[in-house]
Amino acid sequence: MKIKGWEKLSGITYKGLTIVNPIHNADETKYTADILNFNKPGRPMWRLAVLTDKHRFRNLSNNFFVTIRGENQMSSQTIVSKEMILKLSDFRGVFERLVDEILMMEERLLNTV
Repeated sequence: MKIKGWEKLSGITYKGLTIVNPIHNADETKYTADILNFNKPGRPMWRLAVLTDKHRFRNLSNNFFVTIRGENQMSSQTIVSKEMILKLSDFRGVFERLVDEILMMEERLLNTV
């Protein structure tokens, strides 16, 4: 299934993290975007990826696999329904939850060191 309006994600910002360069593969089964972290010097890049139910590595029966990989290879992932991808506002909520999870992991890591 094609995600309509994927390019409209560019510019969405949450807690200093901004989505840029949203693209997809030719089969429209993998959608990716870079996430710039404006909170840190050098603006380290995170990565957002969405695999559709038709992707060869996933058999999710109308569900999509969403992953954000942050710095230090920390990542957060979730499986969402097709309906959660169709509206930009719903997808933004998914994005924000995943960012919060990674930021929490980073905070715990800093506190243990």
